[in-house]
Amino acid sequence: MNFFSRLKDRIGIDRKAGTDTGGVSSLSSAYISLNTKLNLKSTGRSAICIKKTDNKPFNEMEVEIERFLDAGKLDFEITYRTVLDPYNYLWFIIMGKTLEDIVAAIMSISDTIEQKGFSDKILACVFDFNDGNVVQYLIYSYKLYKFYPFVPTGGHQNQRDLSQELKIMSAVENEVPFEKKMSNWYPIWNIPN
Repeated sequence: MNFFSRLKDRIGIDRKAGTDTGGVSSLSSAYISLNTKLNLKSTGRSAICIKKTDNKPFNEMEVEIERFLDAGKLDFEITYRTVLDPYNYLWFIIMGKTLEDIVAAIMSISDTIEQKGFSDKILACVFDFNDGNVVQYLIYSYKLYKFYPFVPTGGHQNQRDLSQELKIMSAVENEVPFEKKMSNWYPIWNIPN
């Protein structure tokens, strides 16, 4: 049981049975393939975004997640911040030293959101990678329960590097649940920094 699971038990957050965390957790081992095959390294940053609802249960859930992340700062080298984007999506942005800690934090946030009944509001979680020049993303869609790549090109809004996205897919398609239908590779532009 990882630290975040123990912490959730200690502060009274119940894990929902049947939550699909296996897809996200598979990234911990697939990261080795991204690094060795494509020289992609984690930037130490990830995020999960959820459509904000202005009601008391949602606000209480947000406070609970922040309390949980604050408690985890002592034992894990993670930081976080929240951003509300112009489309009314709330982003929990996680920064950490190891991908394993980042994945554990994202899974715990997702579990809490689902346990509180807002799973239909989760859009995706985003993991940042860099090859030394360009930030590239693996996006986990909570609608598909699968990953897909997203590589926006620098300086050209609404353009992406399909060739690099296919290389990412090829590198990890057998290690993570991967969306093979490219029409479902929904770009998320203007991901908060």
